[in-house]
Amino acid sequence: MRNLSFGFTHPFSIKTSSAAILALLASGAACGSYDVDEGSLNDAELALEAAASGSSAISGTVSGVGTGVGTGVGTSVGVGTGVGATGTGGFGSSAVATSTTGVGGGGTGGFGSGSVTSSTGVGTGGFGGGSVTSSTGVGTGGFSSSSATTTGVGGGNPDDPPPVGPPAVGFWQLDDCNAATTALFDSSGNGNTATRSANVACAQGVSGLGVAFNKDNDKILVDDDASFTFGQHLAVAAWVKPTAVSGSTPRTIVQEKGGGETSFSLDIRNSNARFTVTLTNGRTVTSRAPIQAGVWTHVAGIYDGTFVRLFLNGEQAGQISAAGTLHDIDAPIRIGNNVQKERFTGLLDEVWLSASPTTAFEIAQLSCLRRPTTAVVTPQSSGLVAPNTPVAYQIAVTNNDVGSCAGRDYFLDIFSPSAGIDVSSDPSFFPGVLPGSTATFPVTVTGTEDADPGAHVIPFSVIDFNSPEFIVASGALDFELAEPTGCFVRTSREIFVKDLSVVEDPLRTTFNGPPGDPRTGAWTFARLMEDMAPTPADAPAMVEELFSTWLTDQVVNGFTVPARTAIQQVVLDEWPRSPDGSLDLQQAPLLLLGIVNRIDVRNLAEGHAGEGRFVFGVVSQGFPQQFTVILEYKLPASTEADVLDWASSWHALGSLPFPSEDYNAALQDITTRFAGRNAAPGKPNGSSLGQLRTNEIALAGPWELREFVLSPDTGFLRPETVKLTPDLGFDGSPTLADFVNQNEAAIIAEQHTVPDTFQGNPFLGGSSFNNLTAWTAPGILNNEARHKFSLNTCNGCHGAQETGTGFLHVNPRSLGNEASLSGFMTGITVGDPVSGEPRTLNDLRRRNQDLTALVCEPAPAFAALRAAPTGGAAASAAASRSAFIRHGIGRVH
Repeated sequence: MRNLSFGFTHPFSIKTSSAAILALLASGAACGSYDVDEGSLNDAELALEAAASGSSAISGTVSGVGTGVGTGVGTSVGVGTGVGATGTGGFGSSAVATSTTGVGGGGTGGFGSGSVTSSTGVGTGGFGGGSVTSSTGVGTGGFSSSSATTTGVGGGNPDDPPPVGPPAVGFWQLDDCNAATTALFDSSGNGNTATRSANVACAQGVSGLGVAFNKDNDKILVDDDASFTFGQHLAVAAWVKPTAVSGSTPRTIVQEKGGGETSFSLDIRNSNARFTVTLTNGRTVTSRAPIQAGVWTHVAGIYDGTFVRLFLNGEQAGQISAAGTLHDIDAPIRIGNNVQKERFTGLLDEVWLSASPTTAFEIAQLSCLRRPTTAVVTPQSSGLVAPNTPVAYQIAVTNNDVGSCAGRDYFLDIFSPSAGIDVSSDPSFFPGVLPGSTATFPVTVTGTEDADPGAHVIPFSVIDFNSPEFIVASGALDFELAEPTGCFVRTSREIFVKDLSVVEDPLRTTFNGPPGDPRTGAWTFARLMEDMAPTPADAPAMVEELFSTWLTDQVVNGFTVPARTAIQQVVLDEWPRSPDGSLDLQQAPLLLLGIVNRIDVRNLAEGHAGEGRFVFGVVSQGFPQQFTVILEYKLPASTEADVLDWASSWHALGSLPFPSEDYNAALQDITTRFAGRNAAPGKPNGSSLGQLRTNEIALAGPWELREFVLSPDTGFLRPETVKLTPDLGFDGSPTLADFVNQNEAAIIAEQHTVPDTFQGNPFLGGSSFNNLTAWTAPGILNNEARHKFSLNTCNGCHGAQETGTGFLHVNPRSLGNEASLSGFMTGITVGDPVSGEPRTLNDLRRRNQDLTALVCEPAPAFAALRAAPTGGAAASAAASRSAFIRHGIGRVH
C-alpha cells in the first residue's frame, strides 16, 4: 500500500494572479435651460423656427446636462463589496470571501471572484467565477463558470444580444433584415413585429445589419398596440448615420403619429437632433442639440413627467421642463418616415422604445455596443531558439467596442504548461482601455535545459473582470526550443526532483511491491525512519517521541519553545496504529513532495559534499496541511574526488530517459548511498542525517520552524537549535547589530556561523518563529551584510520581506498533483526591506550554476585562468578550483 493509506482532497485554492484590479470613475457636468416651450409640431411651429429671432417661448438649444457615474471596488480577504450610485457596479475579489455584491443602479452588476458564497449583479447580470454557490443577474441574464448555479432574466431572439436597460415595449435590432420577408423581429419579447416597405434596403448597420432609407416612400411601421401607452414614462433611442442633416423639413427617426396628432417624435431638423413630446394640455416641448452627417450617432430621448431630455452618444445634451402627461393617441409607431413623408435619409439601426422609468445610465448602456475584443501576437512564432535565449513577444489587445462604452480593464493571464519554459509579463494589467484603443502586453519566454526540445504552445487568456464573458480573448504563443548543446545541467532531474513519476513511483513510494524487492517502500517516510533509527523495530517509538515533543514546552539553548498541542489532533490522532499500539509507519500521513540535491552547501572541512534531502508534506483531516517535514542527510566525503564523484552521480541522472525506470533506479542508488542504513559509520545509528527540520503553521500561529538531530546517547531524534538563526527576540536589537558588524566579511561571503552564545548570553534560537519580516537592527553598518545574514536565517529565508515568500518554499500537495515551489526558488524580484533596491533571487538557478561548474570542464568560473599556460596564473587557477570543490558557492542556509 502507498505510504498514505487514506484518501484526501485538496481544499479549493485560488490562483491569484495577482494584480491589483482598478476601476474607472467617470463623471459629467450639467448645465442647461428649463421651462421652455416650443409650441406644437405643425406648420406654425415650422414658421416660428424659421424666424431669425423668436420669443422666450421659442427657446434655443440646451446642452451639456450630465449625470455622475460612480464605481466601487472592494478587494479583501473576507468580504469584498463595491457600490456605485449609477455606475459600473461593485467588484469584489478575495481569496476567501463570504459574499460579494455589486450595486450599479441597474448597471453592469456585481462580480465575485475567489472562493465566494454569493455574487449578485443588477443590470447586465451577475458573474460568478471560481467556486461560486450562486450568481444572479437581472436584465441580460446571469453568467456562471466553474461550479456555479446561475439564474438569468432576459428575452428576445436567442440569436440576438438581449435588450439592455429597463423593460422595452419594442426593440428592433434589424439584424434579421433580409430579402425573403419584410417582417422585422421585436427582440423585446412583446411581439410588436415591424414591417418595412419593400424599398427599404437592408444594409450594414452599426451592429450587424441595419436599414437604409433612400426613397420618399421608404418606411417601417409597427401597428398600434396597447403597450404604446406612455403616460409619464417614455424612452426612445436609435443609432443613426444620416447622409444629410440640414433643411427645415423634419427627418423622422421614430415617431408615434396618426390622424394629425402626435404623441412623440425623435427626428433631425436644421442640423439638430430633436426629441419632441405632446402633453395632454396641448403643449409641445422640444429638446435639441447639433448632430453631424456621415457618422454613427446614438440619439435618445427620455420623458419622465417632469423633463424632456435629449441624449447624444449616451451623454445628456438637452433638457426642457415639461410637467404633465403625454398625449395618448391610437397610432402606429413610425420608423424612418411619416404620413407627411418627412423621411430620414441614411442608415438606421437598433431602434428601442420603452414605457418604463428610464435612467441616464441606462441610456448610456444602450449607446454602448460591446464588440469582441481581439488579440494579435507578434511574432507569430519564435523560430528555433537555443536554451536560455529570451524571446520577446507582444500581445496587442484591441477594444473593439462602439459608442460611449466605458474603458475595459484588461488582465493578461498567461502561464507555462511545460516544465523548463519560463514565461513573464510586466505589466500584466491595463485599466481603462477605451473603445478603438489597443493595449500591448510584453511577454518574455525563455526555455531552459529542463524543457523538452521542440515546439511548445503557451496559451493565454485576456480577462475583463467587468465583462459577463470574463475571458474576452484568448490565444497562444508558439515557441520552439532547440536541443541543448555542450555540457549542461537539468535542474528538474539533477537538483530538485518533484515529477510525479518519482514522488509517486508505484513501488518506491508504497509498500505494494514484493517484500524482498529493494524498491518496495524505498522512498517512504517509514523506510527512511527504519534506516535512521537504532533498529528498524525502534522506528515507530522514535517517530512518536519526535512528534510528541510539540505536546509540552521544550527548552533548547536556554530558550523555551512553547507547546503546540494541536499536534495530537492534526498528526497523532490521524496516524493509524499497529495491533501493539505503536504508530503504523507504513500508513504515515506524510506524502513525498521532492528529492533534492544540495551539493551547493558542501564543506569538505566538515566531512561532507553537501546534502541530499527528502521533503514530505503532512496530509491529514482530509487535505494537505501547511506542515512540511524535511530530512536532510550529509553526503559523506573526505576528498575532492569524493565531491566530484557525488557531483557526477547527480549529473548522470540528466542523461537518462525521463520518466523511466532507469532514471528512478539510478536515483535510488544515490539516495541509498546517503540515506540507507549505515551510510555514515561512526555517526549516531550509522545514519548520515544532518538534521530533520519542520516548517508549519498547521498547529498554531505564527509560522514556526523546528530542528531535530539524532542523539548520540539515545539514538532517537531530539530538539536542536535552528542553525544560523538567533532567537527572534534579538531582531532589531543592538546585539544583532554588533554580531553583523563584527562578522561582516564572512556574512557577505555567506560562510559565517551563528554561535550558541554571543556576548556571554544564549543567542542561537531554540526554534524559529516567523512573522514573515526581515532581520534588521539600528546600527548595522553594511546593508548587504544585513541582507545576507537575514537571507540565511530560517525565518528570513522563509519570509515575505526578504524573499517574497509566504513561508513555504515547497508547497504541500495532494495525490496526483505536483508540488509547487516559491518564487525564491524559481525566480522573483523583491525590494530590499531597508534600502528598497530590487534584488532578483533564483535559488534553483544558483544551484544549477554551482553543479555546472563542478561537472562541466572547463568550469565556466575558471575557464579564463585555466587558459593561462604556466606560472602563477595556472597555480592560482588550480588553487581556486580546489577551493571551489571543497566549499560551495555561498548560501549556507
